[in-house]
Amino acid sequence: MTKPDLRTCQSRVIMNIALVCLLLATNLPAENLATLFPFRAPITTEDPGLSRLEVPAEVIGPCRSDLADLRILSLSGQEVPYLVDSPDVTGTVVELRHRATPEVISAKRSRKAVDQRVTSFREDYVLDMPPVPEDVATWDLVVTVARKEFVSRVTITSTDGQGRRTTLLQDGSFFRLPDAGAEKSRFTIPDRTISRLELALEGLDQGYLDPRFTLEARRILPVSEKNGVSLEIVDIRQLPRSTELVVRRPRGLVPRRLLLTTATGTFHRKVTVWDEGPGADPEALGASAVLRIDAIAPIESLEIPLRPARGDRLRVVIDNQDSPPLEAPALAALVPQPVLIFSLPQGETKGTLVFGGGRAHRPQYDLFALEGRPDLPAAGESADRTLALLDPARASTATLGPVESNPLYDATPALKFAMHPGAPIDPRLYSHRRRIDVRPSPEGLARIEIDTRDLAIMRPDMADLRIIDSEARQWAYLRQDRSRTVDIVLRQKGHLVEDHESHYSLEIPDPPMTVGRLRIQTEAPYFDRDFRLQVTLENGKKQDLIQGRFFRRLGDPRPLRIDFSRIRVVGLELIVNDGDDAPLTLNSVSARIPTPNLYLAAKPGTYEVLMGFPEAKPPHYELEKIRSTVLAVPAAAVTSGALEDNPLFSAARRFSGAANMQKILLWAVLGFAVIILVLMTLRTARQEQ
Repeated sequence: MTKPDLRTCQSRVIMNIALVCLLLATNLPAENLATLFPFRAPITTEDPGLSRLEVPAEVIGPCRSDLADLRILSLSGQEVPYLVDSPDVTGTVVELRHRATPEVISAKRSRKAVDQRVTSFREDYVLDMPPVPEDVATWDLVVTVARKEFVSRVTITSTDGQGRRTTLLQDGSFFRLPDAGAEKSRFTIPDRTISRLELALEGLDQGYLDPRFTLEARRILPVSEKNGVSLEIVDIRQLPRSTELVVRRPRGLVPRRLLLTTATGTFHRKVTVWDEGPGADPEALGASAVLRIDAIAPIESLEIPLRPARGDRLRVVIDNQDSPPLEAPALAALVPQPVLIFSLPQGETKGTLVFGGGRAHRPQYDLFALEGRPDLPAAGESADRTLALLDPARASTATLGPVESNPLYDATPALKFAMHPGAPIDPRLYSHRRRIDVRPSPEGLARIEIDTRDLAIMRPDMADLRIIDSEARQWAYLRQDRSRTVDIVLRQKGHLVEDHESHYSLEIPDPPMTVGRLRIQTEAPYFDRDFRLQVTLENGKKQDLIQGRFFRRLGDPRPLRIDFSRIRVVGLELIVNDGDDAPLTLNSVSARIPTPNLYLAAKPGTYEVLMGFPEAKPPHYELEKIRSTVLAVPAAAVTSGALEDNPLFSAARRFSGAANMQKILLWAVLGFAVIILVLMTLRTARQEQ
């Protein structure tokens, strides 16, 4: 029995996949499926069978991050299964096929004094290039240097078999900067016919590099160019030593990198990116140094790698230190352009892409088993079968027409199922209230920002917070802790010097409050002293919270920071050991307060947020079981009124409940028993007299 060749196997694989897609598309019902998606666009394929459609940014933005709310429909309205091919922005290495070491034909060194203080070091190498293997596209030249840090200018010239010379790279950058996390040491040789390479390396005042050369040939699935999407900056703040940018992130846009652009010429800054909004990750998404250096070889590294974001905003902090802020900063999200692989049924070449809305669940197609890029086979027959599906050269190209509103879309709020009142409560039990005007998003979700004054009224666990309508019925909400942080200024009640120690009494505006950091401004240019921070708890007791060194380096104007675990307090006292030095003058002291957000699925109208009932039990809402579904839709901000006393509050009402009545009855019985005991004791004493 003869073994079929590779091309025959690939053709069979493609035919089988197309057949599976065709059968699934024919059998899957799609009644009312189009009503879930607010947008649509026509699809046209070059040929029947397997096709690839690149998903543009205007489609990615309205979708969920996992593209769950995206479907392909045939002309008859039937659902067409698809596979999402979403590789990294640099392509996916399927297999490292070959590695070789080029022969160094000649090597030459020279040095030249640029001026009295600067010397140029130059190295010239001629490499003999081995033939490129047939099953890979070209060689990559990897230049390895033992030195930890260097910057050099590189020029690469090639010679082909006919003796023709071509400059491949003129005055390019070759560098390694560990502090910036940047390195450039790999160069692609684009022509298979090259027989010889000439490299010229030139650097200033760093000596000779003594590089080693390696050739690597890799099998890479090509991908679209980096899909850069400009992000809208909604807020920018210039702080004493940093710049904070808040940018809006579309729900479906999950950047793997951020690209910073600026008009500033030469700079080197650290950038930290934080997640903000509903479902935000409390930890930093990424931190990296960005730089642009006009050196002997221009260097530019402006990308910040990120973990997936979950909130609807990103907060980008640029550490300026003592340098001026960057000029005209702008940010773009770099995402790999997803590609949909599908096959329309019955030889059709037209279909419809419907997307957006966040209402559809991720479909369960059997083709999704092939989406695991890290698990792709590296070599052999399995790799060839996978390439038959994922290689762009083996499928026709599909094009997407103009995006338009879907006339079949049902605009009923996605959270309509949750927009109903719960059990009634007695509002007379709560001491304070805040009126809110709710105008939810089109999907039915509203966001309420809790104020620090509210936190002072509530229990530490916020169990006594309720949202009610005009009929005193509860409305379920979700709480997102530590959604925001607020800095409040503490009042200095006094400064007492006793036994070489300064006691700074700090008053919280609306005690009690949960605090987690102090920022202190002082004009003293230098000091180094011991300190301890004493807090006053709600029960009036005082305790030492933290102790350590209180210092400022000479020439460092930054505010001082004291970090500690979050604790609920009514007051603080900073005790600094002055020794024989003069006491410090604290210009201002602020505390960082973590504040939560509430997410409410409710109809438009006026509601009340009730708080201030220490004996309340924590609420239990079914909405908590579908937290991820609720927070996946956009939320509209709520307009809040002033915090005020609840006019219906009745202290006596708190004692009218069954549990309180039992307590009152118990105390009455005990009091009556004490009275009887006292009377009997007095009577016995009189009889003895």
